[in-house]
Amino acid sequence: ENDVGLEIISSSLLPTGSGMGSSSILAGCIIASIAKCVGVVLDGMDANYQRSTSGRTETNGTNSLVHGVLMVEQLLTSGGGWQDQIGGLVGGLKLATSDMNILPLQTKTRRFELSADTVNNLNERLILVDTGKPRLAKNILRNVLRRWACRSSDIVATVRELVSEASNAIDYATKGDLNGLGACMSKYWVLKKTMAGESSGVEPDNINQVLQLLTSSKKIAGGTLCGAGGGGFLALMATEGTSLADMESAV
Repeated sequence: ENDVGLEIISSSLLPTGSGMGSSSILAGCIIASIAKCVGVVLDGMDANYQRSTSGRTETNGTNSLVHGVLMVEQLLTSGGGWQDQIGGLVGGLKLATSDMNILPLQTKTRRFELSADTVNNLNERLILVDTGKPRLAKNILRNVLRRWACRSSDIVATVRELVSEASNAIDYATKGDLNGLGACMSKYWVLKKTMAGESSGVEPDNINQVLQLLTSSKKIAGGTLCGAGGGGFLALMATEGTSLADMESAV
Protein backbone atom coordinates (compact mmCIF):
# COMPACT_ATOMS: atom_id res chain seq x y z
CA GLU A 1 0.00 0.00 0.00
CA ASN A 2 1.07 3.57 -0.64
CA ASP A 3 2.16 5.68 2.32
CA VAL A 4 -0.39 8.27 3.38
CA GLY A 5 0.72 11.70 4.52
CA LEU A 6 -0.66 13.21 7.69
CA GLU A 7 -0.85 16.94 8.32
CA ILE A 8 -1.36 18.06 11.92
CA ILE A 9 -2.41 21.61 12.83
CA SER A 10 -2.28 22.50 16.51
CA SER A 11 -2.95 25.62 18.54
CA SER A 12 -2.85 26.73 22.16
CA LEU A 13 -4.29 29.73 23.97
CA LEU A 14 -1.50 29.60 26.57
CA PRO A 15 1.53 31.82 25.98
CA THR A 16 4.95 30.29 25.36
CA GLY A 17 6.82 29.52 28.57
CA SER A 18 3.70 29.53 30.75
CA GLY A 19 4.90 26.79 33.10
CA MET A 20 1.54 25.04 32.68
CA GLY A 21 2.94 21.98 30.90
CA SER A 22 1.31 22.91 27.60
CA SER A 23 4.09 21.37 25.47
CA SER A 24 3.61 17.98 27.15
CA ILE A 25 -0.19 18.21 26.92
CA LEU A 26 0.03 19.14 23.24
CA ALA A 27 2.45 16.28 22.59
CA GLY A 28 0.06 13.88 24.32
CA CYS A 29 -2.85 15.03 22.15
CA ILE A 30 -0.80 14.63 18.97
CA ILE A 31 0.50 11.18 19.93
CA ALA A 32 -3.01 10.00 20.84
CA SER A 33 -4.36 11.35 17.53
CA ILE A 34 -1.66 9.63 15.47
CA ALA A 35 -2.07 6.38 17.41
CA LYS A 36 -5.82 6.41 16.76
CA CYS A 37 -5.26 7.06 13.05
CA VAL A 38 -2.98 4.03 12.67
CA GLY A 39 -4.97 1.75 14.97
CA VAL A 40 -2.58 1.68 17.93
CA VAL A 41 -4.05 1.71 21.44
CA LEU A 42 -1.81 3.17 24.16
CA ASP A 43 -2.51 2.81 27.86
CA GLY A 44 -4.25 6.00 28.97
CA MET A 45 -6.22 6.54 25.75
CA ASP A 46 -9.31 4.48 26.57
CA ALA A 47 -12.44 5.99 28.11
CA ASN A 48 -12.30 3.71 31.15
CA TYR A 49 -8.91 5.17 32.08
CA GLN A 50 -10.26 8.72 31.89
CA ARG A 51 -13.23 7.74 34.11
CA SER A 52 -11.08 5.98 36.69
CA THR A 53 -12.49 6.08 40.22
CA SER A 54 -10.94 7.45 43.37
CA GLY A 55 -8.33 5.27 45.04
CA ARG A 56 -7.42 3.34 41.90
CA THR A 57 -3.74 3.34 40.92
CA GLU A 58 -2.79 3.16 37.24
CA THR A 59 0.68 2.05 36.11
CA ASN A 60 2.16 3.92 33.16
CA GLY A 61 4.62 1.59 31.42
CA THR A 62 6.42 1.85 28.08
CA ASN A 63 3.14 1.32 26.19
CA SER A 64 1.47 4.29 27.86
CA LEU A 65 0.62 7.72 26.53
CA VAL A 66 2.57 9.22 29.45
CA HIS A 67 5.74 7.37 28.41
CA GLY A 68 5.23 8.34 24.76
CA VAL A 69 5.23 12.03 25.70
CA LEU A 70 8.40 11.48 27.75
CA MET A 71 10.12 10.09 24.65
CA VAL A 72 8.97 13.04 22.52
CA GLU A 73 10.27 15.54 25.10
CA GLN A 74 13.69 13.85 25.05
CA LEU A 75 13.82 13.78 21.25
CA LEU A 76 13.02 17.50 21.16
CA THR A 77 15.73 18.15 23.83
CA SER A 78 13.24 20.16 25.89
CA GLY A 79 14.39 18.41 29.06
CA GLY A 80 10.91 17.48 30.25
CA GLY A 81 10.05 14.60 32.55
CA TRP A 82 6.74 12.85 33.18
CA GLN A 83 4.99 15.16 35.65
CA ASP A 84 3.50 17.59 33.11
CA GLN A 85 1.70 14.99 31.01
CA ILE A 86 0.29 13.25 34.08
CA GLY A 87 -0.86 16.60 35.44
CA GLY A 88 -2.48 17.63 32.16
CA LEU A 89 -3.71 14.37 30.62
CA VAL A 90 -5.04 12.69 33.76
CA GLY A 91 -8.05 14.52 35.17
CA GLY A 92 -8.75 15.51 38.74
CA LEU A 93 -6.63 15.35 41.89
CA LYS A 94 -3.89 12.76 41.69
CA LEU A 95 -0.59 11.67 43.23
CA ALA A 96 2.04 10.57 40.72
CA THR A 97 5.13 8.55 41.60
CA SER A 98 7.92 6.70 39.82
CA ASP A 99 9.54 3.45 40.89
CA MET A 100 13.14 3.82 42.05
CA ASN A 101 15.95 2.01 40.20
CA ILE A 102 13.63 0.49 37.58
CA LEU A 103 14.36 0.98 33.88
CA PRO A 104 12.63 1.60 31.56
CA LEU A 105 10.96 4.24 33.68
CA GLN A 106 7.58 3.27 35.12
CA THR A 107 5.24 5.77 36.73
CA LYS A 108 2.08 5.30 38.79
CA THR A 109 -0.92 7.58 39.21
CA ARG A 110 -3.39 7.39 42.09
CA ARG A 111 -6.56 9.48 41.96
CA PHE A 112 -8.44 11.13 44.80
CA GLU A 113 -11.92 12.61 45.15
CA LEU A 114 -12.65 16.13 46.39
CA SER A 115 -15.91 17.09 48.05
CA ALA A 116 -18.22 19.52 46.25
CA ASP A 117 -17.56 22.14 48.95
CA THR A 118 -13.79 21.85 48.48
CA VAL A 119 -14.13 22.22 44.71
CA ASN A 120 -16.26 25.34 45.17
CA ASN A 121 -13.78 26.82 47.65
CA LEU A 122 -10.89 26.10 45.28
CA ASN A 123 -12.74 27.83 42.45
CA GLU A 124 -13.11 30.89 44.68
CA ARG A 125 -9.65 30.99 46.23
CA LEU A 126 -7.16 29.45 43.76
CA ILE A 127 -5.91 32.12 41.37
CA LEU A 128 -3.62 31.88 38.34
CA VAL A 129 -1.67 35.02 37.44
CA ASP A 130 0.24 35.47 34.19
CA THR A 131 3.50 37.14 35.21
CA GLY A 132 4.11 38.26 31.63
CA LYS A 133 7.60 36.78 31.79
CA PRO A 134 8.10 33.64 29.69
CA ARG A 135 10.77 31.14 30.62
CA LEU A 136 12.45 28.14 29.01
CA ALA A 137 12.28 25.22 31.39
CA LYS A 138 15.28 23.31 30.07
CA ASN A 139 17.73 26.04 31.12
CA ILE A 140 16.64 25.76 34.75
CA LEU A 141 16.25 21.98 34.57
CA ARG A 142 19.87 21.58 33.47
CA ASN A 143 20.96 23.42 36.58
CA VAL A 144 18.71 21.21 38.72
CA LEU A 145 20.15 18.04 37.18
CA ARG A 146 23.73 19.23 37.70
CA ARG A 147 23.03 19.92 41.35
CA TRP A 148 21.28 16.56 41.77
CA ALA A 149 24.22 14.76 40.14
CA CYS A 150 26.51 16.13 42.88
CA ARG A 151 24.30 14.44 45.51
CA SER A 152 25.11 17.02 48.19
CA SER A 153 23.39 16.41 51.51
CA ASP A 154 21.16 19.49 51.23
CA ILE A 155 19.96 18.54 47.72
CA VAL A 156 19.21 14.94 48.77
CA ALA A 157 17.27 16.25 51.79
CA THR A 158 15.39 18.69 49.54
CA VAL A 159 14.31 15.92 47.18
CA ARG A 160 13.02 13.88 50.11
CA GLU A 161 11.03 16.89 51.32
CA LEU A 162 9.56 17.42 47.85
CA VAL A 163 8.29 13.84 47.88
CA SER A 164 6.79 14.10 51.36
CA GLU A 165 5.21 17.50 50.65
CA ALA A 166 3.35 16.04 47.67
CA SER A 167 1.61 13.59 50.01
CA ASN A 168 0.95 16.39 52.51
CA ALA A 169 -0.68 18.47 49.77
CA ILE A 170 -2.99 15.56 48.87
CA ASP A 171 -3.90 15.16 52.55
CA TYR A 172 -4.78 18.86 52.95
CA ALA A 173 -6.77 18.91 49.70
CA THR A 174 -8.87 15.84 50.52
CA LYS A 175 -9.62 17.28 53.97
CA GLY A 176 -10.64 20.61 52.46
CA ASP A 177 -7.91 22.49 54.36
CA LEU A 178 -7.01 25.13 51.78
CA ASN A 179 -4.85 27.13 54.18
CA GLY A 180 -2.75 24.02 54.72
CA LEU A 181 -2.64 23.45 50.96
CA GLY A 182 -1.51 27.05 50.47
CA ALA A 183 1.30 26.53 52.99
CA CYS A 184 2.35 23.44 51.00
CA MET A 185 2.48 25.55 47.83
CA SER A 186 4.84 28.03 49.49
CA LYS A 187 6.98 25.24 50.94
CA TYR A 188 7.12 23.62 47.51
CA TRP A 189 8.38 26.87 45.99
CA VAL A 190 11.12 27.23 48.61
CA LEU A 191 12.27 23.68 47.86
CA LYS A 192 12.17 24.25 44.11
CA LYS A 193 14.39 27.32 44.50
CA THR A 194 16.84 25.29 46.55
CA MET A 195 17.01 22.67 43.80
CA ALA A 196 17.69 25.25 41.08
CA GLY A 197 20.15 27.41 43.05
CA GLU A 198 20.13 31.15 43.73
CA SER A 199 21.99 32.09 40.53
CA SER A 200 19.67 30.14 38.23
CA GLY A 201 17.13 32.92 37.73
CA VAL A 202 14.38 30.64 39.01
CA GLU A 203 12.68 33.53 40.85
CA PRO A 204 12.83 36.96 39.15
CA ASP A 205 12.99 39.94 41.54
CA ASN A 206 9.55 41.28 40.64
CA ILE A 207 7.92 37.92 41.36
CA ASN A 208 9.73 37.68 44.70
CA GLN A 209 8.42 41.14 45.61
CA VAL A 210 4.83 40.25 44.67
CA LEU A 211 4.89 37.08 46.76
CA GLN A 212 6.36 38.94 49.75
CA LEU A 213 3.78 41.74 49.55
CA LEU A 214 0.83 39.37 49.27
CA THR A 215 2.13 37.20 52.11
CA SER A 216 2.95 40.06 54.49
CA SER A 217 -0.46 41.68 53.89
CA LYS A 218 -2.13 38.29 54.55
CA LYS A 219 -3.81 38.28 51.16
CA ILE A 220 -2.60 34.77 50.33
CA ALA A 221 -2.19 31.55 52.29
CA GLY A 222 0.57 30.50 49.92
CA GLY A 223 1.79 30.56 46.36
CA THR A 224 4.27 29.21 43.85
CA LEU A 225 5.42 29.68 40.30
CA CYS A 226 4.15 26.89 38.07
CA GLY A 227 6.54 24.56 36.31
CA ALA A 228 10.30 24.93 36.57
CA GLY A 229 10.13 28.59 37.55
CA GLY A 230 11.78 31.64 36.06
CA GLY A 231 8.48 33.11 34.88
CA GLY A 232 5.20 31.88 33.52
CA PHE A 233 2.14 31.66 35.75
CA LEU A 234 1.86 32.18 39.49
CA ALA A 235 -0.54 29.91 41.39
CA LEU A 236 -1.86 31.70 44.48
CA MET A 237 -4.14 30.51 47.27
CA ALA A 238 -6.08 33.55 48.48
CA THR A 239 -6.95 33.78 52.15
CA GLU A 240 -10.62 33.24 52.91
CA GLY A 241 -12.70 36.30 52.05
CA THR A 242 -9.94 37.94 49.99
CA SER A 243 -11.04 39.08 46.54
CA LEU A 244 -8.96 39.55 43.44
CA ALA A 245 -9.38 43.31 43.83
CA ASP A 246 -7.96 43.05 47.37
CA MET A 247 -4.89 41.28 46.04
CA GLU A 248 -4.40 43.80 43.23
CA SER A 249 -4.55 46.69 45.69
CA ALA A 250 -1.84 45.09 47.84
CA VAL A 251 0.69 45.11 45.00
